[in-house]
Amino acid sequence: MKANENLLVVDDDLDFLGIIRQILEKKGYKISTAPSAREALSLLKEHFYNAAILDISLPDEDGTELLSKILELHPDIIAIMLTGHSSVKNAVQSLNRGAFAYLEKPVNPENLLTVINRGMEKQRLVLENRKLMDELERHNRITNTLLSVSQAVAQTLDLQKIIDSALEKVADCIGVEASFVYLRDKDKLKLKGHHGLSIQTVKNMPKEVPSTTGIFSNLIEQSGPLIIEDLVKANQPELKFLKNVGYRSFAGVPLTILGENIGVLGIATDFNQIFSPNNIDLLTGIGREIAIAVRNAQLYEEASSAKALRELDTMRAAFLANVSHELRTPLAVIKGSANSLLQPDVIFDDQTRRDFLVSIDKDADTLTRLVDDLLMISRLEANALEVRKKPNRLIDVISAIKDRLDNLTVKHHLHINIPDEIPPVNIDEGRIGEVLTNLIENAVKFSDDNTNIYIQAIHKGEEVIISVADEGIGIPPELHQKIFERFFQGDGRKAGRRKGTGLGLAICQGIVEAHGGKIWVESKPGNGAKFSFSLPVN
Repeated sequence: MKANENLLVVDDDLDFLGIIRQILEKKGYKISTAPSAREALSLLKEHFYNAAILDISLPDEDGTELLSKILELHPDIIAIMLTGHSSVKNAVQSLNRGAFAYLEKPVNPENLLTVINRGMEKQRLVLENRKLMDELERHNRITNTLLSVSQAVAQTLDLQKIIDSALEKVADCIGVEASFVYLRDKDKLKLKGHHGLSIQTVKNMPKEVPSTTGIFSNLIEQSGPLIIEDLVKANQPELKFLKNVGYRSFAGVPLTILGENIGVLGIATDFNQIFSPNNIDLLTGIGREIAIAVRNAQLYEEASSAKALRELDTMRAAFLANVSHELRTPLAVIKGSANSLLQPDVIFDDQTRRDFLVSIDKDADTLTRLVDDLLMISRLEANALEVRKKPNRLIDVISAIKDRLDNLTVKHHLHINIPDEIPPVNIDEGRIGEVLTNLIENAVKFSDDNTNIYIQAIHKGEEVIISVADEGIGIPPELHQKIFERFFQGDGRKAGRRKGTGLGLAICQGIVEAHGGKIWVESKPGNGAKFSFSLPVN
């Protein structure tokens, strides 16, 4: 770290500057020096310094006054004040203005280095905390947006209300000026909803367009997003109604479910928008949620079984409740830890600060996993999961996730048996790692502490079969198929375990089937459960 840490030393004693430069450069720091406050400020306006060592008595300005100006420029800088004459008043004044430490001359080099190291550690913790908070905010924004859209479209099975509420949430959550939805009806796409467009613009919109030609047809055929950052330069007749009233950028995504494109979601802005990958991923996720809700509404209109519809509503409500709970729990921990670290009147020791940061990091990972699960199930529903296969040894796949598996089974006994004769399999290493991680999490959730969990593999004909077995409560035969359904929640998890979203096994099944394999469970109540999945050798 020291190779990247820049220090500024400000003192009118040139001999002192030369000596201190030698001492600190030998320790690996990059050093700049200034004999006056004016030169110091000039350097600070051009460069960032991790720490500033300031003489309290400078020829052109008092050191404490310089300190205030430095902290205004760089609030995170570590300021260390030096003085040739001890003064309690000066020390208190410096510390009150934000100095990290106050040392007397002649300076003991070891003391100075100790103070610098402490200051750098504090700065690193502060910057790491800020980075974690920024990442948390980004994940929270994505999760809240997806959850908000899901909640909006889950309130009803009326098709028009679903589209109207979804477009309203899109506008609220991602701040676009205009949005609209076309749904497929045989060989045409028909306008089914719009938001943010003037009455005159809606009159000029095509109420239906061919599903086989034009920009909307291209959207459906390519099954992916289409971006136009400058409508003025684009020659798209179907979007002329947007260009004529001042809209400048357009983004569209297909509404896809189970590999079928059922419509198009389009958004427009009145400025030349550059859509980032995060924006596109979020818009695609929103499109999938809308597609699922639209298809559910269409099925509702066609359905004749009231029992099936009640089951669908119950599962959706349970899913939303579970996602809300899974969000609130880590957010509460993160918020509490962050608030504690930000208390101006409390000074925590290094270990306590690290404990808070570890807690924030752990629960930020939980939120990340929840977002990943939501996006993964959307991809699986849309038959859009990307699988990059290449030959891999199973033992290498497990080694890559071993640390995570050890963390999950810290209160259990994990046994891994992958014989040397197991041949390589053509798989996406990361995806199969996710399957194993989900199955281990499931085993931990439904088995007591200090029990055994086994990962085994056998070569059988043209397949390799991998199994995860536990000594938990077991699963009744009538649920052996149902547990792989989206949103299904089993009972009997160990007290204190989070309930989850009911997506884990559905995700496992989708990934395994995308590899040409299958997944199943063998279990009886009270005798544990053994989940197995097959992967083709070739």
